[in-house]
Amino acid sequence: SEADNIGMELMAKAGFDPAESITLWQKMAQANLGSQPVEFLSTHPSHETRIDDLRALLPKVTALRQQALAAGKKPHCEK
Repeated sequence: SEADNIGMELMAKAGFDPAESITLWQKMAQANLGSQPVEFLSTHPSHETRIDDLRALLPKVTALRQQALAAGKKPHCEK
């Protein structure tokens, strides 16, 4: 969870859209289709917990992204 939070902050500070991290974990959840271990036996949070935690952090990191864009950060990546 800490790595997810730091990763979201770093991508926002670089000017990337932090909401894309939520999209990533939604796709990971679809790809696994329930093959994930029970959360309390895992070293990582479930996909659902991750998505919920990332959504909760989104307002904070969106503000960081706006600051980065205002400072001239313009990431350019192609999908």
